[in-house]
Amino acid sequence: MVVSIILSFLMSIVIFFFVVMTQNFSVTSIIYAAFLLFLFARMTFSESKIKGSGVIYRRIFQILFALFFTFSFIARLIDERGSMEITAAASAASEIPFCHIAIPQVFLPFLLAKEIIFPARITGHFASIASMLGIWFVTTILLGRGWCSWVCFYGGWEEGFSHIGKKRRLNLLSHNKEIREFQFGFLAFIALASLGLFSSVYCAWFCPFKTVTEYSPFNSVPNIVGGCVFISLFIALVVVLPILTKRRTQCSSLCPFGAFASLTDGLSLFRIKIDTEKCKGCLKCAAACPFGAIDISTIKEKKGKPELTCSKCGECVKVCSEKAISYSFHFEKICGHPEPRTAFGRGIQAFLDPANLFRFAAFSFGAAMSGSFVVDSLNRIVGFVQGLL
Repeated sequence: MVVSIILSFLMSIVIFFFVVMTQNFSVTSIIYAAFLLFLFARMTFSESKIKGSGVIYRRIFQILFALFFTFSFIARLIDERGSMEITAAASAASEIPFCHIAIPQVFLPFLLAKEIIFPARITGHFASIASMLGIWFVTTILLGRGWCSWVCFYGGWEEGFSHIGKKRRLNLLSHNKEIREFQFGFLAFIALASLGLFSSVYCAWFCPFKTVTEYSPFNSVPNIVGGCVFISLFIALVVVLPILTKRRTQCSSLCPFGAFASLTDGLSLFRIKIDTEKCKGCLKCAAACPFGAIDISTIKEKKGKPELTCSKCGECVKVCSEKAISYSFHFEKICGHPEPRTAFGRGIQAFLDPANLFRFAAFSFGAAMSGSFVVDSLNRIVGFVQGLL
């Protein structure tokens, strides 16, 4: 109880700084800040009673973030350009917002040819290359692929659709390995193709989220074909398959950033571990994993951790009746985790529990990333309603 109160108080400071102060103490920023604090407090107090029970609040946050982000992003584009189309003038002036999904595509061209192939500004823009790379670096150290389930402003679309149905209509558990291999192979293809063509190939041809953000005008055959491709991928991988499989299918099969984040996840401070002594092999965790990161072999071979694509979402923790799955520090494998001998030491240990620290870090990033978009959306909604009255 005390730890939950302390964590909630610290989160209130984070939210106040990144949401209220940065949005000039507007009424909508205060309302959103109160909502965020409510979600975090509910998550923290719930987790202190039943491990894994707070995952519902992560879902709520990510779904709402995705919806409000989309609304605000499209509205800003219409304000600036009059439409969602990527204009020639915006490309020539390098004013296209830099997306985190583009990061795996720009590395090789920059390292080998010292060229930036994405038409975004280096600095001086709300989504500049420098700012997004800085965010990526910090989240890699703290969250690793946890970005996908806690911070990604697109992931909420799949999160929402995957929880529409009560029953799974299509079971992909036996195909987890093949799906992961396809995603890493697709990452290699995208990286090499972007280097060969000196353009962001995934952004131009495969990104399903162009359907809800910005896209090239349908004024040529290639653009029309590309438009048909990304609209079809959105319908199939973001809407239909998540409903049928209750999984994040685009995130776990096509997204190059997700595969890239999996490869760099070993740099992060946190991981999910499976206590093979407690595990009874029921495979509830494998069925619940939205990223296909727990296979039948993961449990039967007693690997002690999920596969490479784990996003630390906590869904496996929630369904494990044996309490065999938990968050831990990566460095525990090296230096261990000594038991404290005093009540004060046990209190400090409870506060520094990796599950608490990970959720605090992840939610802090989510609050910081969502603040301007959600508050902007709320301001626009309020303005629209006032205009009708």
